[in-house]
Amino acid sequence: MNQHRAFVAGHSMGGYVALAFARAYPQRLAGLGMISSQVSGDPPDRKEGRYKTAADVAEKGAGLVADAMAPKLSADAHVQLFVRDLIGRQKAAGVIGALKAMAERPDSADLLKKLKVPAVIVHGDADALIPVERGREMKAAIPGAYYAELPGVGHMPMTESPKAVAAALKLFVKRNSAGQE
Repeated sequence: MNQHRAFVAGHSMGGYVALAFARAYPQRLAGLGMISSQVSGDPPDRKEGRYKTAADVAEKGAGLVADAMAPKLSADAHVQLFVRDLIGRQKAAGVIGALKAMAERPDSADLLKKLKVPAVIVHGDADALIPVERGREMKAAIPGAYYAELPGVGHMPMTESPKAVAAALKLFVKRNSAGQE
């Protein structure tokens, strides 16, 4: 049976989803991309905070998270407006589900050690939400990983520096797609 393989990449929480895919379907993974993400699970205090925020969202709506998160995601006022609008339009149930899923995600440091596919890590050195050190740690844990650290860029590199992110991903896929179907 011919199984198709894919390069799977995710930003922030999307990185957690990419890791879940890698854990569940390693035979289908052709490469892993982590953008402004991390492999560690939440410590107890952070987990508790996510559940408290979920309860607040149930009471007050998704706008609560939009207002709190926008300044942490980017120093750029335009990006903050975009993010505030994007999060604010979400249904409370979706935001609550995302918060709970992030709180319960497993630590995936062990997965990096077992990774048998190429990886790309993109992280801004001005990320106020997930420190750049998390990106550097992933790079150190994955032999041969391609790492792009973007100067002056926060947690939203796709909007803050889209050309640099696209270039890093294109170069990674080009270097690692020989023989892929």
